[in-house]
Amino acid sequence: MADDAAGILIMDGALGCEVSKIARPAGTASVASNPVLLRAYFERITASTLKRLQAKLQAAKMLANGSTPEHRVLEDPGWATMWQARFHPLRIGQRFLVLPPWHRERDPDRIRLVIRPGQAFGTGHHPSTSGTLSALEELCKNQHLEHALDVGTGSGILAIAMVKLGVAEVTAIDTDIAAVANAKGNARLNRVMARIRFSTIPLASLRGRFALIAANILSSTLIRMAPDLKKRLRRHGHLVLAGILQREAKSVAAAYLPELTYVGARNHGAWTTLIFRR
Repeated sequence: MADDAAGILIMDGALGCEVSKIARPAGTASVASNPVLLRAYFERITASTLKRLQAKLQAAKMLANGSTPEHRVLEDPGWATMWQARFHPLRIGQRFLVLPPWHRERDPDRIRLVIRPGQAFGTGHHPSTSGTLSALEELCKNQHLEHALDVGTGSGILAIAMVKLGVAEVTAIDTDIAAVANAKGNARLNRVMARIRFSTIPLASLRGRFALIAANILSSTLIRMAPDLKKRLRRHGHLVLAGILQREAKSVAAAYLPELTYVGARNHGAWTTLIFRR
């Protein structure tokens, strides 16, 4: 009867219910004599409401003999913000310091990337993101690039990193509207909004060529996108591909060769980042 009882409680304002077993008394065998404990959670509940619910459950013969509902107050430990404790400042490569906006840590020898964790992928903690950031750091060293492209921008972390590495203008695209909104918010936090052009335009509809392209997606998507990514890469430009498991690297690389030259790979655990050059 626990599900039926929970239905009654939820109809009367319970936020949710939890069922747990009670140790069966010695010598009892039937299911009917083996009650369960039902906890119902309310934002608030008055004594009169509790009494009314007890009468309802008793009338439906749902309460075990002699049982009386107990009312306990739960203190909120701060559920809404406890998840923030998971996100500590993260050092990636030689130059990056990735941190959420509620951390104020500064390191004069590192580039700060302020990223608010949200629905979009890319906080720097996943090996595919950190591997891409390390590759971008190396490719942008000692050179000034005019235009770069971030495909599947997610949180916008790669586009923001490219701007902070000196790229004059970055185009960042993602077909997910929520991701683009998240990325724009992160660009504002890093004060680079003026140098990033965010869009939901599909890659196939994009025009122009880029000296640097980063695409941290899935292997199957990278293979499907290969013709369009190769078209968008200018002569002597570099393409960084991530989101690739090491066992998938050969099949992804095959989609880009021989038109592009394989430069190398960066392995991070089970993941790999591939780098190509035109």
